[in-house]
Amino acid sequence: SRTMGSCFLCGSLGGERTDSKLVPSNTNNNKSNNQYPIPPHSNGPAKSTIFVSIPHFRDGKRCGQTLQRLFATAAHPDRVHVGLIEQTDTEHPQDDPTCLDEYCKLMGFETKDHPPGVAHKGEKQADRDAVRKACPRAEKQIRTLRFHHLASKGPVYARSFARKLLGNEEFCMEIDAAMDFVEGWDVKVVGQWQMTGNEYGVLSALPFSLKDRERVESGQEVARQCAIRIGSEGVPLYDLHADGKAIGLTQPLLAYTHSSSFAFAKCHYETNVPHDPFAAQLLETEKFPRFARLWTRGYDVYT
Repeated sequence: SRTMGSCFLCGSLGGERTDSKLVPSNTNNNKSNNQYPIPPHSNGPAKSTIFVSIPHFRDGKRCGQTLQRLFATAAHPDRVHVGLIEQTDTEHPQDDPTCLDEYCKLMGFETKDHPPGVAHKGEKQADRDAVRKACPRAEKQIRTLRFHHLASKGPVYARSFARKLLGNEEFCMEIDAAMDFVEGWDVKVVGQWQMTGNEYGVLSALPFSLKDRERVESGQEVARQCAIRIGSEGVPLYDLHADGKAIGLTQPLLAYTHSSSFAFAKCHYETNVPHDPFAAQLLETEKFPRFARLWTRGYDVYT
């Protein structure tokens, strides 16, 4: 199919799905005054603000490149805000740099080397503050949360901190630390989200590898997760790489998988269905529970 198919939502997240429809709990099952799905409300691609959450585990160099490309390829970079969840060796920053430090270095602003010891702590901090102030977008558009890598408890735990960095942005996007972007990605992704016709729509897919960049930029193929297997504990599992693709889509296509490697939706997605901070060290098994929680709260995922 090259169309979205049918999708039904209600105006209350307290309802339940029955016969493929979500019956609102506060309307006595009178659906005459409700529209399914709920039409999207947006300021449009040229005016929308986007919050991009990027967690990384000791991957500051690649994350810095991702951050630089994120702003460089955006049509409206002033409307893009970033939340970095940095898990690094805080005791040896020279060997394990932060994403923000690497980004500022790429932009031409780098902290100086300072002698070790408490006596030089003040001048080191002053130098760091000066770099952050001079580094483009670092002070007003990049928010950071950092903790020692030994305190890490897996990707779901790290992503759960994104809510602490979320401001009043309209859209939220989740990505991995090593990503690249097409030109004007911000306008394109909002436009494709609007094509879902669904306020509770979520665009999500496992991104293609960079070696497939030409195919991606042609717009003819989109990575799509198809196969689902049942794990040893009875939890549905998806492969770590996309095992299928959608060809020639003219509208977003309903999906039954979700990946935090790329997800884009209205920011109520982050507040209504937050990542579980108690899901420590979950890797493969975190994807289906996330999808299930989204679906039971009225969200639909699209390729």
